[in-house]
Amino acid sequence: MIARLIRWCAFNRALVILLTAFLTFGGIWATYHATVDAIPDLSDVQVVLRTEYAGQAPQIVEDQVTYPLTTAMLAVPYAKVVRGYSMFGTSFVYIIFEDGTDLYWARSRVLEQLSSVVSKLPKGANPELGPDATGVGWVYEYALVTGKYCAAHPDGAWHDPNADKWYESPDKAPEAARQRLVHHRIFEDGRVVYFDEQSNERYDTPDDAPPEVRPRLKRVQMGKSYDKCPLDGTPLVRSKQNLADLRSQQDWYLRYALTAVDGVSEVAPIGGFVKQYQIVVDPVKLLGLNIPLSKVKTAIQRSNIDVGGRLMEMSEMEYMLRGVGYLGSLTDREIAQAREAGQSVEELRNEKVLAGLRTVSLGANEEGKPIYLQDVAEVRTGPDIRRGVADWNGGGETVGGVIIMRFGENARQTIDNVRAKLSDLERGLPPGVAIKTAYDRSDLIQRAVGTLTHTLVEEMVVVSLVILLFLLHARSALVAVVVLPIGVLGSFVAMKLFGINANIMSLGGIALAIGVMVDSAIIMVENAHKHLDHEAERLRQGGAPRSRVEIIAEAAAETGPTLFFSLLIITVSFLPIFVLGEQSGRLFKPLAFTKTFAVGFGALLAVTIIPVLMVYLINERTIPERVAPKRRLTITLAGILGPALLLALIPLPVLSHYRWAMVLGWIVLAAIVLLPQRIHSEEKHPLSRYLQHAYNPAFRFAMAHPWFVTGSMVALLVSTAWPLSHLGSEFMPPLEEGDLLYMPTTDPGISVDKVRELLQQTDALIKQFPEVESVFGKAGRAQTATDPAPPSMLETTIVLRRDKSRWRQVPVPRFYDPLPELMKKPFRWAWPDLRPITVDELIYGYNLPGGPHVKGLNEVMQIPGLTNAWTMPIKTRIDMLSTGIKTPVGIKVLGPDLTTLSDISARISQVVRTDEGTGQYTVSAFPEKTVGGNYLDVNINREEIARYGLNVADVQDVIMSATGGMTISETVEALQRYPINVRYPHELRDSLTALRQTLVPTPTGAHIPLAQLATLSIHKGPPMIKSENAVLTSWVYVDIVGIDVGTYVKNAQRAVQSQVKLPPGYSIVWSGQYEYMEAARKRLQVAVPLAAISIILLLYLGTRSWLRVGIVVLAIPFSLIGASWLLYLLGYNLSLAVWVGVIALAGLDAETGLVMLLYLDSSVERFRSMGRMKSDSDLWHAIHDGAVQRIRPKMMTVMVVFVGLVPLLWGTGAGADTMRRLAAPMIGGLASSFIMELVVYPVIFYQARRIGLHREQRRLARGSDLATA
Repeated sequence: MIARLIRWCAFNRALVILLTAFLTFGGIWATYHATVDAIPDLSDVQVVLRTEYAGQAPQIVEDQVTYPLTTAMLAVPYAKVVRGYSMFGTSFVYIIFEDGTDLYWARSRVLEQLSSVVSKLPKGANPELGPDATGVGWVYEYALVTGKYCAAHPDGAWHDPNADKWYESPDKAPEAARQRLVHHRIFEDGRVVYFDEQSNERYDTPDDAPPEVRPRLKRVQMGKSYDKCPLDGTPLVRSKQNLADLRSQQDWYLRYALTAVDGVSEVAPIGGFVKQYQIVVDPVKLLGLNIPLSKVKTAIQRSNIDVGGRLMEMSEMEYMLRGVGYLGSLTDREIAQAREAGQSVEELRNEKVLAGLRTVSLGANEEGKPIYLQDVAEVRTGPDIRRGVADWNGGGETVGGVIIMRFGENARQTIDNVRAKLSDLERGLPPGVAIKTAYDRSDLIQRAVGTLTHTLVEEMVVVSLVILLFLLHARSALVAVVVLPIGVLGSFVAMKLFGINANIMSLGGIALAIGVMVDSAIIMVENAHKHLDHEAERLRQGGAPRSRVEIIAEAAAETGPTLFFSLLIITVSFLPIFVLGEQSGRLFKPLAFTKTFAVGFGALLAVTIIPVLMVYLINERTIPERVAPKRRLTITLAGILGPALLLALIPLPVLSHYRWAMVLGWIVLAAIVLLPQRIHSEEKHPLSRYLQHAYNPAFRFAMAHPWFVTGSMVALLVSTAWPLSHLGSEFMPPLEEGDLLYMPTTDPGISVDKVRELLQQTDALIKQFPEVESVFGKAGRAQTATDPAPPSMLETTIVLRRDKSRWRQVPVPRFYDPLPELMKKPFRWAWPDLRPITVDELIYGYNLPGGPHVKGLNEVMQIPGLTNAWTMPIKTRIDMLSTGIKTPVGIKVLGPDLTTLSDISARISQVVRTDEGTGQYTVSAFPEKTVGGNYLDVNINREEIARYGLNVADVQDVIMSATGGMTISETVEALQRYPINVRYPHELRDSLTALRQTLVPTPTGAHIPLAQLATLSIHKGPPMIKSENAVLTSWVYVDIVGIDVGTYVKNAQRAVQSQVKLPPGYSIVWSGQYEYMEAARKRLQVAVPLAAISIILLLYLGTRSWLRVGIVVLAIPFSLIGASWLLYLLGYNLSLAVWVGVIALAGLDAETGLVMLLYLDSSVERFRSMGRMKSDSDLWHAIHDGAVQRIRPKMMTVMVVFVGLVPLLWGTGAGADTMRRLAAPMIGGLASSFIMELVVYPVIFYQARRIGLHREQRRLARGSDLATA
């Protein structure tokens, strides 16, 4: 069927070209409309329930909210894990679903289940569904920063750093300078510090440093200081915006405008103060006026309401009746007067709300005089209770926001939309307030996609050069190379149809397939050369001429079916990747899909457009010789220069950026197509002759010493035991995101004020490192269901400088070091003797050659009470929402009692820190303190309260509202809403003694101290309660360095099993990267053997010979020689990326083995057809002809794949680590298996064919004897 398709295409060339053009234009469209992200979305399908239960302790939240929700959610279809978090005032329930579950279907099922349990929850606990986002949804973060500004230019100024000139707007700057202008809306205070690079310590003055350090201090200007406006010289004005003002801007101005941006699911605010109207009630005054607290609350609620009175008709007009009763309601006249007086509407409304609250009527005294709220309480504004703090560059508190992208959206497009919207919104902020980017995923996207795009271009160029070198005919090389761009564009069409993003993994799949895509075309083109050589020889011997189209169609049809079949085997070899699940499947399935697409389109193009192009281009002249020489020259020059001039002169804006590249490209392409070129026969090809000369002695030696060669190969195979036994194991190599996330853990009972102090201290220390661009710190959680962080958890996003020349440099020993300085300069250009420090060195420090140790971030950040953990933003979000673990290794202890869980966790932490197999590699092992929170319990005496006619709820109402503070209403101030809170004065609730004196009103009007009704006591309890599938759990976070995850966990499991005894009902689960690794290993143990069986069956169906199947499969184990040794020499661990490379290698081995057998079989059959298969000598020469004389196409096939993979091995940048580990086993294995195919295949093939030949000769001899008899 394939042969018939090839012939049909060769004779229907116009239609095939038209269809290929449609595919090309479709690919260009799909490329421009591709959804782009840095990595595939690795998050589980998850639905989050967040329930605010204000003022309640974690144990109450767990018992009354989290436990009922988690037990109910266990019944949701396809839910595999239900994880609960109970913390002060908030419950989070994460429902993790099986792979393949539709997110919106899952959300609807959760809502159905929620309806059955919501009635069982306490009053005031209202579960809300989290955003339709995933773990990688945090795509952009920003901070609101205040500073000095120009009073006459509140929108800021534009600075040209090259010319050091300032402009009021970009339009005022020269056009050439506009691209480099930097906008300064505010001017932050700069200062000079003195930095010691060896210790990474920073000093305000040299005198602050120790005397021995002062000589090596480096003066560093931390930002430039401005006192006057650079535009007009007037003094700068400092912003008066406080944290409450900034939070209001975030909540009511930025938040909803950004939520409306296409692709945004939620905007989560961080830090600052939510403004609150506080009614600080004096209980003594209430007692004196005999007013219960409940009356105060009711009076406020009834004084803050608008009502409608339907419609009225007057004078033939319709009027809507409205009772204006909101606190702070303003008339149009009041607004106009405020603006005339220069007062902001917000200030006026705030004053009127306070005035309205103060005059809320609580009744009248005995004299009939009204009692106002101000008579019994202080009315003021203040901050609401907060569970999160933000900091910018260690300079003090700020307010920030997190853009959470909707599931399935285009990350790059969403970020572009957000940045454009923020640019518009910034102009509406108060003067002196600017928006600073704290984290931008698009930078990683650009770098990751740029790395792979650059590698793809490198691969195409290198492959094209190799093809040209082997064929020495540019048009023939063009025929083969045209498969690459069209195949890649076809892959983008398939990606668009299947909904696959363009990211480092999907583009990596195309990169892996580059060499394989072009293999079929190469062999077909080379075979066409061979057939044309045979045809020329036949014509010289007097044969009748044949149609050139027929010759090329025959050449293509001869090799096409085998090549198509080999590409099918390569596709089947990737089947194990498609059965991977969870994070490993989500990571590698895009790669498997795109590699399959690329190989599929390569195979399709090889049997369709390649025969057509071979007809047109594989000749010495494209312009027939019957055309006169002058006319040929005219046509050639016109074809080369005419379109080039049009491209250079047509004034189309779309061509502006690529005009000269397109001109040069057309000239090269037209020259290749139109200029005459000689076709070199294989016998006269210089490279082919050299390869035959080099290969011939090895072939003869192998054929003469078959047992020695086979034994040597087996010995080499046995030698792989050494490198394999010394390779570590890990789930995946780290993706170098380019930014860091510092996530220390501190005491769970720490106060917000103390954690704020620690946050600013750590951020300031981090910002002093010259490699750090900006630092955005967060303590506690953002206001979103996707962030279940307790107040004790710090998260600092560290954006590193992209310009590595600004990083500290480390000397690199070079061979030219002994040379004089003048002679070193040319060598430095190729081999620099300085390199920037690595990210690991930035974190953990480094040693200067022959010098002292330079401290890294981890050593500088040794702050009492903090346990360090260093990771990366995307990785952490995925891990924490998938397994809950933020470190490479996590240990989950499950059981029924929190105290016992805490003891077991502490013991495990001690074991992994001190055991000889794990201690030296453990950076930190932090056990969660499940009972580390501070509780003040009020145990109510039921008998005592009964004497006063009280019940439990009456006493608890005082505890909640007066002592804890209760939000009873909220103001409506235009679009803004602020809570109204009632509480007792701080001095009456800031100590245990004061709380005991809190007065509780009774039905008789008497007020009884709380100490007479209840016992107050302080004790330890859970600061946060975690559960998994409704079972309580405690986690141990383990950060490691200098060892692979697999080896560490094995050692740790052995140590914990021998040293930690678990009580009945308790269990341990090893999580983090190890959990992913084990899940992938179990699936591959089943999938890989099934794929191997499938390949063997396909080989048999294609060859109908178990002997050929055995010969082809023999290459796979021998490829492990090169693969394992190269991995060992490069120092790579066995990871899922490496195993994917090994799986891809198996398909390549099958392809190269089939190609080798194709030429050996063809040569034997040709000798047989010529009557030269009568002896062992004839067989030997036939195999020699198929192996040695046809070395060029085999070498060309392997070299194209080989050099196509090499750019992946030397690649750098985001995503390069993963690509290197994919390519390394393929490069090493391909080299060793190809050597085996060249040396061992002919030996085995000869021995097997020799036996068959002898059997055939004996059969013929018996037949001859019978005929004679």
